[in-house]
Amino acid sequence: MSNDINDCFKITGNDIIVKVKIVPGSSRNKIIGAYINALKISIAAPPVEGKANKKCIAYLAKFFEVAKSKIEIISGQTSKNKLIKIYDINQKDFLDKIEKIV
Repeated sequence: MSNDINDCFKITGNDIIVKVKIVPGSSRNKIIGAYINALKISIAAPPVEGKANKKCIAYLAKFFEVAKSKIEIISGQTSKNKLIKIYDINQKDFLDKIEKIV
């Protein structure tokens, strides 16, 4: 198991798949960093009725400066551990933002 930020995502063409661990019900939205091969993110929304998922997508869209419609939870809708796909994102921009987290 690794806490290396580069183990948290996989680039597939113009898309990027990110492994995330959500901490719902936090005081604010924040990317905490790499945690056991996933990007740990605190979300200021409860884990009920998909509220934390929606807030997570909105937060990631703002952080990576992409439209919310370009972000999809592809697995783990009811779990804290999720796979999130960001469609058609500039790899350099993504990597620049990831480096700032470390």
